[in-house]
Amino acid sequence: MKIKKQAQVAIHTAATAAAGGVAITPIPFADAALLIPIQTVMITRIYHAYGQKVSSGVIKGGVLTATTASSVGKSVVGNAFKLIPGVGTVTGAMITGSTAVAVTEGLGFAIANAFETDGIDNSNDLLKVISKYLANFTK
Repeated sequence: MKIKKQAQVAIHTAATAAAGGVAITPIPFADAALLIPIQTVMITRIYHAYGQKVSSGVIKGGVLTATTASSVGKSVVGNAFKLIPGVGTVTGAMITGSTAVAVTEGLGFAIANAFETDGIDNSNDLLKVISKYLANFTK
């Protein structure tokens, strides 16, 4: 399946920003606060790549809730390491940075793939795509 170039750029840019932002944050559990705006912009840009608009209400509602839950849940181990000065901070940064990249990039490609297969027609469809993607992390 061919993802539009503009959507690919949005996804990779967000993943890079997520890695850098989350990895360099020495404050434990601040990751979600950094990922929310990065992933929100990514989703908006993916929508624009496919000539669609997404309402701020959709993003502020379900998308942020789902993204926050996933980000916080998956970064607990890395954040626990960040509590240990020195080596723990570096190890925690690697774990949370890697997780941030995986979640952000995977989420972006799940949404872009849904556009490619006509799987997104409305805001409920977006929430279904996100929920389905995030369910893969709980297995």
